[in-house]
Amino acid sequence: MRLKGKKAIVTGAGGGIGQAICIAFAKEGAELICADISEPAVVATVSRVEANGGKAIAVIGNMADESHSISLVEAAEDKLGGLTSVVSCAIQDVSYLPVTELPLKEWKKSIDVNLTGVFLLLKHAIPLMASDGAGSIVLMSSQLAVTPKPGRAWYSSQKGALLSLAKALAVDHAYQNIRANTISPGPTADERFFKQWPSEEEAHKNASTLFGRLGYPEEMAAGAVFLVSDESSFVTATDLLIDGGYTAT
Repeated sequence: MRLKGKKAIVTGAGGGIGQAICIAFAKEGAELICADISEPAVVATVSRVEANGGKAIAVIGNMADESHSISLVEAAEDKLGGLTSVVSCAIQDVSYLPVTELPLKEWKKSIDVNLTGVFLLLKHAIPLMASDGAGSIVLMSSQLAVTPKPGRAWYSSQKGALLSLAKALAVDHAYQNIRANTISPGPTADERFFKQWPSEEEAHKNASTLFGRLGYPEEMAAGAVFLVSDESSFVTATDLLIDGGYTAT
């Protein structure tokens, strides 16, 4: 029960990594606000958490809307009695195109969730964490922040921004005993990655990792457990790269 007493908001909780984090957190004793834009997906996550004896509350909404962030923080205060941790996994994908071809509308749509949405959540969550005397923020970046692939300028730049944002948060809020870090997953065996390939077998073959396979959501969740737990009490302003050696190839 490494997270006993922790009260966490996890965004993107209906997706592969987000769902795995919720399940891992609950097994370690954390109580959760699970956020996602997809009601069926986040309800499925909450059901799995509850099946393992955990406490989780689903909140449906779009991270681009400030009202959603306010609702998440209010739910943490009202339903959990406070907030110690924020894990931001929500992602808005758009077309895989170079900037010369990507429509402005799609660029804005992605940045509204992938950057502005993170800003809005933290703007409202940090004061509640501070009132509890400590906190841990984990932003989900990517190995593609430092090793871009074709057509992902929007993705690499926004994930790279999260690396810098976490460092800035760490500097601004250390005096409140709030830590801020990122996780950079490599290619991960979830629906987002599988849909790029004709089969799951083909997806693993194209993982480009030293192990010749994709990472699993549970492996990324283990990193989040560490960064939210008291075991990482002296860890802040850093990136935890969990990529199977992708960036070494």
